[in-house]
Amino acid sequence: MTPPLDQPGESHGSHGPPGAADHSRMPSPTAAPIVLSTGLTLAAAGLATNYSLSVVGVVVAAIGIAMWLAELLPGRGHVAMGAVEPVFQPTPIVARPGTVETLVAGRPGYRMRMPEQVHPLSAGIKGGIVGGLVMPVPALGYGVLSGHGLWYPVNLLAGMVLPGVGTMSAEQLQQFQMSLVLIAVVIHVTMSLMLGLIYGVLLPTLPDIPQPLAWGGLLMPLLWTAASYNLMGAVNPALREGVDWLWFIVSQFVFGVVLAACIMRLRQLPLPLAGLLGGLVGGALMAVPAIAWSVANGHGIWYPVNLLAAMALESMHGRMPEELTQFHAEWFVPAVAIHAVMSGIFGLAYGMLLPLLPRMPGPLAWGGLVMPLLWTGMSFGLMGVVNPVLQHLVDWPWFIVSQFIFGLVAAIVVVRSELVHIPPAGAGPDDLSTFVEGGS
Repeated sequence: MTPPLDQPGESHGSHGPPGAADHSRMPSPTAAPIVLSTGLTLAAAGLATNYSLSVVGVVVAAIGIAMWLAELLPGRGHVAMGAVEPVFQPTPIVARPGTVETLVAGRPGYRMRMPEQVHPLSAGIKGGIVGGLVMPVPALGYGVLSGHGLWYPVNLLAGMVLPGVGTMSAEQLQQFQMSLVLIAVVIHVTMSLMLGLIYGVLLPTLPDIPQPLAWGGLLMPLLWTAASYNLMGAVNPALREGVDWLWFIVSQFVFGVVLAACIMRLRQLPLPLAGLLGGLVGGALMAVPAIAWSVANGHGIWYPVNLLAAMALESMHGRMPEELTQFHAEWFVPAVAIHAVMSGIFGLAYGMLLPLLPRMPGPLAWGGLVMPLLWTGMSFGLMGVVNPVLQHLVDWPWFIVSQFIFGLVAAIVVVRSELVHIPPAGAGPDDLSTFVEGGS
């Protein structure tokens, strides 16, 4: 027999065990937010006063995060309150069949569905450790191939928190220094574990990225950047020093995303034609961040245009930087032609390759594309605040390659790890070991 509906006057404060109907489960008070905010404040204040204060702030912030995460674990974070006076009790809910509209997925008003299964916290830790072990390979490879040595990228990493590194000469940055190595290791391990935990928590909740957008935002920037870097090195190697490669890659990312968006909008056209049109539109919009960077740095709007023309004009070899900031009609036409041809070729190639490309799983697209871009932006901004000199010493294409490798490896480790069912809400056994360790 179906039990009768609750009658007016009955307590609705709890769904716990019998005898607890006159109690309400409320969030328990916690000092975690104020501990975390205090730690962040101390860490920021230490940048302007004494770095020992920043160390204390980081420790306090880590404690605050740990306290907050502990409150979010299943079975934690709630307390049973005493009986509530009738005047303060919520109005009883009376069932009225036929008065509630059925929600349909994809329509406005439909709530986001939380996952029924998540990866254990150990999956994020493992992903961070494995990704952190693999990520230094391209950075150290760059140090060896560029002639700076193994310790050059390590010392630059330590410079993210030590302003004095910016005053060192190139010879000093290439030497082994124990203090800098220890600081670099601490930074690397801490950030790898933190990003790994973020991967483990976020990846199951993120939606899939459409295939054209995933490959367009990943494949096209890599191809265009590699082609431009190698072509510039073969035609005019001196131009590499005048290019801000971080902003260059941002412009390539804009090109890939706009290209993919155009292909998704032009579904009625054949893919090669849609790719060609998307390439031309993306090529027009990708110039916006390049010109914005040039203006912000005082080079003017013609500097990136002249750099592009120098990829094909031998007469521009050895030109002074002042000449590259001025308008030259004989350079403008070749630059526009090069840009239009390359945009069309890459767009056409993408339209032809898209049907052959496999579907990219959502976690790999997010982990290998979006997260590395965010981490690179954070590193660039932090380095600009603490030690702006290092921004010009870091080889940002190699830096982004290392972040891409970390994101991809960490995402693969997290995705391939086991899944743990989320325990049902309410008063129940606190199965903390299963959630943290992934046990059965």
